[in-house]
Amino acid sequence: MAGRRGGGNGWHDLWSMIVALILLGVLMVGLVSSGGWRVLSGRLGIGNPDAHTSDLTKDRGGVERNPDARDVTKLLQGLKGSGAQAAPRPGTPAPVPDGNAGKAPDAKTGMAYWQAQLDATGGIRTAKANPGGYDRESEFGGWAPADCGKATTRDLILARDLTDVSRDSSCRVASGTLADPYTGRGIAFRRGVKTSAAVQIDHVVSLYDAWASGARDWDQGKRVEYANDPDVLLASDGPANMAKGSGIDVNGRSTWLTQHTGAPDIWMPDNKAYRCDYMAKRVGIKTKYGLTMTAREKQQTITYLAGCVAGKNR
Repeated sequence: MAGRRGGGNGWHDLWSMIVALILLGVLMVGLVSSGGWRVLSGRLGIGNPDAHTSDLTKDRGGVERNPDARDVTKLLQGLKGSGAQAAPRPGTPAPVPDGNAGKAPDAKTGMAYWQAQLDATGGIRTAKANPGGYDRESEFGGWAPADCGKATTRDLILARDLTDVSRDSSCRVASGTLADPYTGRGIAFRRGVKTSAAVQIDHVVSLYDAWASGARDWDQGKRVEYANDPDVLLASDGPANMAKGSGIDVNGRSTWLTQHTGAPDIWMPDNKAYRCDYMAKRVGIKTKYGLTMTAREKQQTITYLAGCVAGKNR
């Protein structure tokens, strides 16, 4: 009888342990899903505060490839002259920066580049902007996944434009330093809920501008391609990017007249040393994608780039 009671107690202890483990698992899932784990991890200094519920079930043998990432990654890697590269697998060293901080490795600049884009402006068709029906998320989507962990196009551009880059266990850029082309300042980037927005990824020709000047007639695939094209994107100071907004006043109301650039309908960065490159880059993007310009936009672009070539806007 005593032996049976002992066996019963053993089974009771086992079931109690199983129930406790199940409850602990439910508690952990609840913490991670609700965001409570981030707070607890940050205060106690334990675990990964960026943990996701998918981390609780995935294979720990390596980072799982996102099955939806293949086509977009090939697109980004295949774009000539983009300088884009997929983030490395966890445990591999980050690429060594080439010292050209704040610009893509293939960044174009200088009088020959400005002249080439000034010439290219003549081939851009003039048309009235048509921004009606624009909706960023539904028409262009968010950042596309990259070919490593949870990294996206945003991480690809951060890795390209920042120096001293470090990544977390999910291949996302965790920190780095940006030589911001829009303000001329150095910005220390650190990934986090309250810090990531210090560096944003700007569409030099904004999605609104692209939509109003031709992208509304593209299929969804081409709009997603545009939104994730490294040639269109630039890491920049967050507040400067927010101040830029759409970057173009399609109604010709001289919104940026106070900048005294001679191009009052086109936003310009505060960093005067980058303005000629910025204007030339706009032309390059609109030429590549066959986008139009308003009559005022084209006239202002030609005038400004002519001033760059003549040495007046430097």
